[in-house]
Amino acid sequence: MEVGDLVIRKIVSEDEGILRSLAAKKNREELGLGIILSKQMAGSEPVHPCITVLYPKLGRVYDIAESLMEVISESR
Repeated sequence: MEVGDLVIRKIVSEDEGILRSLAAKKNREELGLGIILSKQMAGSEPVHPCITVLYPKLGRVYDIAESLMEVISESR
């Protein structure tokens, strides 16, 4: 994942938890596609790779763990 990539929330299997799976599906539908604005280490216990994502559909910016997202199209 790199700055400028087009991303979307990854759907997790129900084996990873039904509530987590439902939340991922809901986020994916509500937020739509996003563009990575920056990458950083963040969070706590443990600190992990995160990205800042602009969601044009909502005109909002959110931070989220890289592991929860998937790349739809790479930037040039």
